[in-house]
Amino acid sequence: MSLIFGQNTSNELQPAQMDSSNNLKVDIAGTSTGAITANVDVVGNTVGLATETKQDSIISELQDIYSETVPINAQTSSIDSKMSQGEQGTITGGTGGLQQVLLYGRDQTTDLHPIRITPQGDIDVEIAEYPKGQEVMADSFPVVIASDQSTINTSDSVAQGSLASIDTKITSGEDDSLTEAQQVLMYGRKDNSPTGLYAMKVSDAGALHVIPTFNFINNTVDTLATGAGGTATSSSANMLLFVHLTFFGSSTNTSDPIIVEVSNNNTDWYEASEYFVNTNPVGANVNYSVNIPNVAGRWWRLKQTDTLTTAFTLIVNASKK
Repeated sequence: MSLIFGQNTSNELQPAQMDSSNNLKVDIAGTSTGAITANVDVVGNTVGLATETKQDSIISELQDIYSETVPINAQTSSIDSKMSQGEQGTITGGTGGLQQVLLYGRDQTTDLHPIRITPQGDIDVEIAEYPKGQEVMADSFPVVIASDQSTINTSDSVAQGSLASIDTKITSGEDDSLTEAQQVLMYGRKDNSPTGLYAMKVSDAGALHVIPTFNFINNTVDTLATGAGGTATSSSANMLLFVHLTFFGSSTNTSDPIIVEVSNNNTDWYEASEYFVNTNPVGANVNYSVNIPNVAGRWWRLKQTDTLTTAFTLIVNASKK
């Protein structure tokens, strides 16, 4: 005869126990009811055992679950062809892959559109109500300029905030149409000695004070051979950009006066009687000259008319600056 031993939780050997009817005593782990006794054919004592009645109950419950999954399977079969297997870095493809689902969004007109991604696989996001173009500060997103930012093109109005450091160096002024304007003093460079920068001057009325740089232009404008009783008229001198004019020359007509005429359109001419042409007899001719400073009229010329029925020649030179 042999005894059956078992090892308890303290690693000690203990003999198996029998009841008075020679039935093996069994203590089910995790229960607090102590050892129970059961016949091999499970007659009478069925505490803690899976009986046929309980198995029938479990089968009934499983059948109920199965009946519920049948309509679910039927309802979802239509999407089988619309969902494909996908892969990612840690999950293999085939049966072990992930289901791919295309995400859609609805726009303001209730139309559906697929969610877009970038070529790198990131979701392409457009912030709703994001202002397009320039907006006031309250409706704009703040932008932080990088510490190593290269040159950024901007308008004067946008850059105004960054010019605060020179506010004390620029004063405000007024004119007839602007409530307040920035005053900037203009300078010019003088290349001749003494060289350097000099402020541009204006008149008391605010007009820019300009001193033109003049060129002396000496021309023998006309040699006018005129018949008896005729009138010799010189070419007109255009005084645009010039302020001083001198006519001089000679004439074989020693008797008739030489007259100065002025015009603003080179068509309608008027005698400038305040300018008298002095003549000086030199042999058979007379020499003359007349100086016209601070010219106001645009066009000027000389004229001489014969009253002695004698042909003559009038030579006219002009110098303007």
